[in-house]
Amino acid sequence: MNTNLRQNSTVTEAEWREFEDIGYVRLGVVAPEEQIDALCERIDEIMLGNIRYEGMQMQLCPSASDDRDKVNFSGNHKGSSLKYRKIQELEMDPLFRDYIRNPLFRDITRKKIGDRVSVFRAMFFNKPAEGGVSKNWHKDSGWNLSIPEEITVYTALDPQTRENGCLMVIPYSHKECPLEGVKTEETIRKYAPPEKRVFMEMDKGEVVLFKNQMLHSSLVNTTNRPRRAFSIAFVHADTHNITSGRRYPQVLPEYRPAANA
Repeated sequence: MNTNLRQNSTVTEAEWREFEDIGYVRLGVVAPEEQIDALCERIDEIMLGNIRYEGMQMQLCPSASDDRDKVNFSGNHKGSSLKYRKIQELEMDPLFRDYIRNPLFRDITRKKIGDRVSVFRAMFFNKPAEGGVSKNWHKDSGWNLSIPEEITVYTALDPQTRENGCLMVIPYSHKECPLEGVKTEETIRKYAPPEKRVFMEMDKGEVVLFKNQMLHSSLVNTTNRPRRAFSIAFVHADTHNITSGRRYPQVLPEYRPAANA
C-alpha cells in the first residue's frame, strides 16, 4: 500500500478555503499505485489501438507527426503510437470510469455540483518523451455552457517536473485575470509575470483540484520519459451547450451516455 495514500475521502474545510482563495488545492494521492498503473496500461492499449471505443476523440502529438490528419482532434484512431497528445471521452472505459467515481471526487462533486454529475470532458493529456508542445497561458472556461463550469480534477499519471513540462499556474488568477485570459505580451507581463508563476510539480498519482478560471500554461518535455495526466472537468448533469444543444455523459451516481451521442 502506498504510504502516501490519502486516508480520508472528504475535503476538509481548510482545503475548501484554500481552493476558493488561491484557485487550486493539492489533495495528495487518492488511489493505490496499482490503480494508477492500471490506468497507464489501459491508456497505452488505447493509444496502440488494442482497445478501441467508437467516437473517442484522439489527437496525435504534433511533435510526432507532420500529417495534418493525424494531428487533428477527431473521433478516429490515428495509428499505433504512444505519442498521442490528447484522448477524450475516457468515461467510456470502465477502468477510467471507476477512477472518476473515486469517493473523494464524489464528495467534491456532491458539495460543489449536486447529486447528478456529468463530465464536460474526461481527457488524457500527454507530453511524449523529448517532445510534446508548449501551451500558451489560458483558462479552461468560456465553453458556452448553460450551467457555468467551475472545477477540474487533475491527476498526474507520471511524476510532473519542470523538465518534463509540468503545469505552470498563476495563484489567484481566477479572481484577478479577465475571463478571456491573456493573449498579448502586455497582458502576460501584467497577469502572468515570472514572479507569479508556480511550477506544479507533482508525484505519480497526486491530484490537484483546480478552478477552471485559473490561468495556466506548460512547456515541452525535455526528458526521455512521457509526462502523462488525466483531467476530469465535472459539470451538472443538466448542463448543455447553449449554441449546439449538446449534452454530456453522466458519471454520477450512475453512468449514462449523453442522450445526443
